[in-house]
Formats: sequence, structure tokens, C-alpha cells
Amino acid sequence: MKYGWRLLLIPLWALCIAGAALTAFLAAGWIGWPAFALAAVLGLVLGIPGGLWNTRKVRRDDPAWP
Repeated sequence: MKYGWRLLLIPLWALCIAGAALTAFLAAGWIGWPAFALAAVLGLVLGIPGGLWNTRKVRRDDPAWP
């Protein structure tokens, strides 16, 4: 299971960041397609490195990792 953690954590990070950004944009009154596009870009730009970092941390801190 080489890619198991990556397949779980990268989309989780990306979707959580995009959802939080979109919620903030809509709460601020910015309604329209640019808010959705910027939230998606933020999710990808911040979520992929965050998911990779989290994957490495889980592997490093788990004593039972093969």
C-alpha cells in the first residue's frame, strides 16, 4: 500500500481548505464564479503540499510502518 495515505490525505486537505475558503468568501459577500475558482486554486496550491507533508509525518511517526 504505497500510495494509500496519499490517496486519502491529499484530497482531504485540498477539499477542507477549498471549503473553508469558499465559506469565508461567501460569508464576506463575495458571490460569483471567481470565489469558487479562487477557492479551488487555494485548495490545490495549499492542499497538495499539506497532504504530502502529513503523509510523510504519519509514516515517520508510526512505529508499525513497514
